[in-house]
Amino acid sequence: MKKIVLIIATFMLHFPMLASAALYEGSEAKACFAQYADPNQQEKCLQQKKNESESQLEGVIIETNKNIKANNVGLFNGKEDAAETSGEVYSKRFLNAQTLWKQYRKNLCLAVATEINEDAYDYQAFIDQCEINLNKRHIEEIKMMGILPAS
Repeated sequence: MKKIVLIIATFMLHFPMLASAALYEGSEAKACFAQYADPNQQEKCLQQKKNESESQLEGVIIETNKNIKANNVGLFNGKEDAAETSGEVYSKRFLNAQTLWKQYRKNLCLAVATEINEDAYDYQAFIDQCEINLNKRHIEEIKMMGILPAS
């Protein structure tokens, strides 16, 4: 009996690894491929979902940046001769990080898609789904910053 419990416990500890998906896999691609038989329609569908994902991410970035500025109004590093507020410096650094992250997302997803031939019908789908997945995770990362809403 102890042996069975140990086997089940071991399986449960490893289950999250078994349930994880590759960056090019996701519900959006599955839905588009299930909804349409025509590869062109599948690609249009997934492109639309990627655009929606990017719009959602942009909204989070804009809102977070607004809240950064609103919640950090003091002079940078508390120095009276500072030319900028903490919020202005934080905002610049945050927006720069977003620009760099978007380049990272593009390059990583292109690398992931390299797994298959560029002429494959689902090459662009690999890239699009990868970007959707990374956008979702990045939104969660931004939320983890703990920026309070502007009051």
